Amino acid sequence: MNKLILPPITKTQKLILLFLYKFRFLTVLKLQKYFNHKDPHRIKEWLKDLKDKGYISAIVDSKDITKPYVYCLATKTKYILQENEDCDKTVLGRLYKEKGLQENFRNHLLFIVDIYLYFLSRQEKNSKLHFLTQQDLIGYDFFPAELPDVYIAVKTKDGTDKYFLDLFDDYRKPSGVARFAVRKYISYCEDGSWQANTENSPFPTLLFIVQDERRKKHINMYGKAKLAKTFEDISLFLTTQDTIKFSKGKINIWKKVE
Repeated sequence: MNKLILPPITKTQKLILLFLYKFRFLTVLKLQKYFNHKDPHRIKEWLKDLKDKGYISAIVDSKDITKPYVYCLATKTKYILQENEDCDKTVLGRLYKEKGLQENFRNHLLFIVDIYLYFLSRQEKNSKLHFLTQQDLIGYDFFPAELPDVYIAVKTKDGTDKYFLDLFDDYRKPSGVARFAVRKYISYCEDGSWQANTENSPFPTLLFIVQDERRKKHINMYGKAKLAKTFEDISLFLTTQDTIKFSKGKINIWKKVE
């Protein structure tokens, strides 16, 4: 059988494909922030070339042409990424579905990119940030059955801080979803799976990002009541989407539930 000849791409373009594998959906602006480019022209050229070569798809809102294009991986990309041990073959096999996924799900994942950029912009010197999305967490069998949106580990000279982060937005809007997440993490901590698989390391801090202050107050009250009933050492912190989006400088945006 003849080997499939793939159109060549640059190292930066392959990095974009890996970035899309990790986050699933991206816009020009988010890539511009990631690469710290003042002008989007070069990024637009990279994306156009990837699209022309069939590696990515552009999602266009026909009802609102002012909305930016949203990019996702196309089927052909699997032939490039299948040799990367960090890319799951099952995920690569369903790339054909990406373009047709619901808008609120796409927006959910696009905001996960904003969260990543937030953490990246506040990364301390000489620290290392590990930001693992659900794509990255495939195969982490000892994690909760319903994975967090993100698992974060921040390594410094003093040790490693670990976090489970969940976003409760339009895609996960009912208040019962966040309440269930509180109970889920308490049960998961109590059953000892984390401790048994991490040499009894401290349980990750929980970070919940909710839509607005009203929901933040609700989860604060609910979380406080539930955490008071467990003997486990679990910390839960809350913030809102707008706080993440518009925060400036190094101010603390997280409210501890206590």
